Amino acid sequence: MKSGARGRAKGLSKRHGKRFSIGLLAAVFLVVLGLGAGGYFILIKSQPERSFGIQSKASRQKVLEAWNSGDRTSTLELSKAALAQLPFDSFYLSMHGIASYYVAADSSEGDERQALLEEALFSLRKALAQQGKLPVQGQVEYVLGKIYFQKGAPWMDLAVQYLERSLQDGCETKDSEQFLALAYAGIDNHSEAVRHFEKALAKEPSDILKLSAAISYKELGEVEKTVEYLSSSIDSASDGLLVQRARFLLGEIAMEKGDLSEAGRLYRSIVETDPGSAEGWYRLGLIAEAQKDPIAARASWRKTTTIDPNHIEARKK
Repeated sequence: MKSGARGRAKGLSKRHGKRFSIGLLAAVFLVVLGLGAGGYFILIKSQPERSFGIQSKASRQKVLEAWNSGDRTSTLELSKAALAQLPFDSFYLSMHGIASYYVAADSSEGDERQALLEEALFSLRKALAQQGKLPVQGQVEYVLGKIYFQKGAPWMDLAVQYLERSLQDGCETKDSEQFLALAYAGIDNHSEAVRHFEKALAKEPSDILKLSAAISYKELGEVEKTVEYLSSSIDSASDGLLVQRARFLLGEIAMEKGDLSEAGRLYRSIVETDPGSAEGWYRLGLIAEAQKDPIAARASWRKTTTIDPNHIEARKK
């Protein structure tokens, strides 16, 4: 390939690659959120030795029995009723907050779900503000970390903080490492992100985690690891959208290397499986432009704007 074409390819990749990777990372967050919300764990079998009245002991026992049986709604109702009488009780605050989160996780999107998440956040923060360490300190911190993660980018640093604390306090769940990895990626700390992605993949490999790890490795400039995880996710994934995203990233890497032929092959495979991919046609147009084929470039961009009339970059061409 001529050096001029290679230089144009690198320039095109720099202009468009970063924007696409950031959007892709956000999309991965949403997918993993859907996978990580469910499940419950047994918190404690009994309370530490303290002087509770008979009625209080019975009430706590009912809350624990409801939780350990998997009845989240009853746990929420019982702890909420107890808080009406004991608003600063750390046990009821903890149980109310944790139950609120998991009931919200089981609910569909809407005002009720959001209200439950806010209740969970308030109760758990209030529980941590009480004197002494909670019997379920790690679980409280774990749920807080996930709540802040779901609140989005402005809260990602708090997600990291609470998820790290939960591990330090002995609460390690099957998705702790994956949420920590994603939270670190959310604050652009990709070195820590890949460390936790590797731990998560060692425990429970998945195509979405491979793609997420590849994005962070790409941000670190580790091309070999990026290609390894992208190729692996393409080979094993059954989700067509995930495969498409991996091919887009591999196409970017090929363009950065100046390998327009390989980039073109990847983008063509995208539009062959999804003819409605406006971004796929747009990328093919960029390659044709770099190869000094204006007719093919314009044809690709016309397809782009036909599919997506609001594709700004294609409209500029």
